[in-house]
Formats: sequence, C-alpha cells, structure tokens
Amino acid sequence: MGSGLIFAAIFIIVTAGIVSFTMFMKPRRKTPVQKHDRKASANDLEKSISMSYADPGRMGETHRLLRASRLLILGTLGDGKKLGLKHWEIEGRPVIPAFTSLVRLRESITNQEHYVEMDACTFLKSIPGNSDIMLNPNTQFSMELKHNEILKLLEPANHKSTEAQG
Repeated sequence: MGSGLIFAAIFIIVTAGIVSFTMFMKPRRKTPVQKHDRKASANDLEKSISMSYADPGRMGETHRLLRASRLLILGTLGDGKKLGLKHWEIEGRPVIPAFTSLVRLRESITNQEHYVEMDACTFLKSIPGNSDIMLNPNTQFSMELKHNEILKLLEPANHKSTEAQG
C-alpha cells in the first residue's frame, strides 16, 4: 500500500504542475493598440486649424488656441537649457517644424527624433532671427507662421483682443 500512496502523490504533483504550467502558457489577450485616425483632429487647435482653411475669420480663435497650447518641437535641450532646434526645408525654404500633438509628430517623421514639449508662447518668443514656423508639416493640419505673423501673434494687444473673444 505504501507504493500506491507514493504513486498517487507523485501523480497529483505532476498533474498539478502540468495544469498550472499550461495555464500560464496560454496566450494572453493583448489589449489592441488604438490607432488614431490620421484624418481626425487630435485636439481643439487642430480642429481650429482645419476650420480656418474654410473660414479665415476663425484665425483669431486659432491664434488664441495656439497661444494656450503646448507644442512638440524637434530638437534637444543643451547646456544651460538652450534649445537646439531642428530645421527642415519645405518647398526650398528653411522652416522650424512644430507639432500640436504626438499623432501629428508621428505622422510627419520617418526616423526616430528627439523632441521637447513646451508652451507655445515660450517657443514662439525663442524663435531666432527671421525664422518661419510650420505647424504639423506634411499633414492635413499644417499651418505656416511667417516671422512677422509670429511677432503680431505675440503682441500684447492681439493677446488681449483674442482672449476677450474666447
């Protein structure tokens, strides 16, 4: 009887081991990665940019939303927190690319890039010389800001008039 008991104990241990092993080896359901519709706007600023093409009278609202936004800027922060900006050439002109969402950034680049996130006003105030900005280049939510437009956008009088509208 002793050997039968040992056999039963070994059988139970081996069976329990196999059952628990197969339970852990079952493929787990992966949560599907949600893909963002590239044609859909990711935020209010992108919606406003899109609507401004059809109705240029909405540009004041677009500027207000831009000033209140955070942007993703290609580049790196160096010593002394100096921002090293990446420049692109679009239609033969140098521009500084900036993005209104991670969706637009990923849509526009083909290689891994370094980027920093910062509020739009701080970024726009730090633009060197006569540089132009291209928001969301290579997407349907792109918008070019020439240097003189950037200066007007940052003027305190324009800041207050569009803030009062919102």
